[in-house]
Amino acid sequence: MIAITGATGHLGQTLLRQMRSRGDTITAAIRGSSNKTLLEGYCDRVHIAALDNTDGLATAFDGAHTVIHSAALIDIRRGSLDAMRRVNVAGTENVMQACIAASVKRLVYVGSIEAFDLTASRRPIREDFGFARGNAVMDYGETKAEACRRVTAMGLSGNLETVIVCPTSIVGPWDYQNGLITSMLRRMVKGHMPAYLTGGFDYVDVRDTAGAILAAGEKGRSGESYLVSGTYRTVKDLLTDLDQILGVRSNRRSLPLWFARAAAEITEMAGRAAGREVLFTRGSVEVLQVGADVDSSKAAEELGFQSRPLDETLRDTLEWITRGTAVNPEPVFV
Repeated sequence: MIAITGATGHLGQTLLRQMRSRGDTITAAIRGSSNKTLLEGYCDRVHIAALDNTDGLATAFDGAHTVIHSAALIDIRRGSLDAMRRVNVAGTENVMQACIAASVKRLVYVGSIEAFDLTASRRPIREDFGFARGNAVMDYGETKAEACRRVTAMGLSGNLETVIVCPTSIVGPWDYQNGLITSMLRRMVKGHMPAYLTGGFDYVDVRDTAGAILAAGEKGRSGESYLVSGTYRTVKDLLTDLDQILGVRSNRRSLPLWFARAAAEITEMAGRAAGREVLFTRGSVEVLQVGADVDSSKAAEELGFQSRPLDETLRDTLEWITRGTAVNPEPVFV
């Protein structure tokens, strides 16, 4: 049996589809406010157990040989560090203690590329860079880095097998929570992106990421982390790709970096005052400037990871967004 946190999230939904196709017995530990309808037809058991409830998590994990911890709080605005620490750091510590209490053999933790020091001049980014310590681009990265260090230490202690999978920016269907990338794509479809920022990032298909996580549960080395990446695209080229897929022509302007930084400050403050998430923040501007050249050869060699062409990912994602079209949930390397 495999237990999972974050099952109603973007990655969690893809993991459920792949695990069900393999015939796994699945248990989900969710918050009371989660949408349970997203679990119907996939989970054999569902437990209400938030990340601050170690005893409840241990009950949910009882009988599982592997736990996949994909739940996290993502906030690219400043001012949410304490909340993210409670979920991403303390919550992960609770998950590990619950695994030990429930005699779980292995924990697969979903980290992030942002847990690494992306400002380092060396490229490509590899696992041996180590996790950030006060030099992550955003607060979110700091909390994921701290959680990754704790998970690694647990794996090396021998008390619990742990493996970390750190994806780049995840793209794909089944994002019912409308995360940052999906929200951006929806805005593009509606023509609400009249300008673009300089820079770019690496995008990896959610299906290939899920496949790497499941492979890590079976083949990953305890105490190790694995970067999984896809294709680097500048924002300009990404928008051009989407226009071609949608069959439209757009006339967008490039925002000077100085203007983008100044505007991001205003947008971020306005979003926080209104109590809503925003895509355009100082952190999002800066992360696009790092040149995310990521080496996922370790995951390829040890987990069999491969990534599909980004054009295929974008087509499938847009089909799901615009038409609700069903797509193949399997990773490209299975």
